[in-house]
Amino acid sequence: MDAHALNKIDRLSKPENSSSTWWRDAHGLQLKMCDALEEIADSLPANIDRQMCIVTAKCMASLMREAHKMEETVLFSQLEALPDRPVEFSATVERLKFEHFADECYAEEIAERLLYLGAGGTDVNMEATGYMLRGFFEALRRHIAFEQEHLVRLLAATEEAAASNSAASDRH
Repeated sequence: MDAHALNKIDRLSKPENSSSTWWRDAHGLQLKMCDALEEIADSLPANIDRQMCIVTAKCMASLMREAHKMEETVLFSQLEALPDRPVEFSATVERLKFEHFADECYAEEIAERLLYLGAGGTDVNMEATGYMLRGFFEALRRHIAFEQEHLVRLLAATEEAAASNSAASDRH
């Protein structure tokens, strides 16, 4: 995570593209955060990049909050409005919202630990910290994979169909 990523996070609250493109971009940022967390976990206990800990910690909360807010207030609503959505879709959305809540709480704990490490703190269980980081980024990667395979794909197909219908009606 770097200053460029911070600028992209700021822009998440102001979508400029289609919903599916926004979602893919948000997932890309979250996956970069996962990569940074994995790099930090791999560096424990002896080779900690303190700057990376601080920057990643500062990005985490806002990235998770902005991405989840858009998903829950806009994207899930768009998908729930589809006439041919799967029957179990509402239950899936509720599960994802719960995962969002849990991820945000866990991200806050991780950010606190990373800020402490970034400030030079050493009296933490490094093995437990590594497990904590890995548990978070592995779960987040699975969550993102599910959303991409099922929800982003469905939203993109809906957007493409709407654009195609609009283009066809413009020709007539």
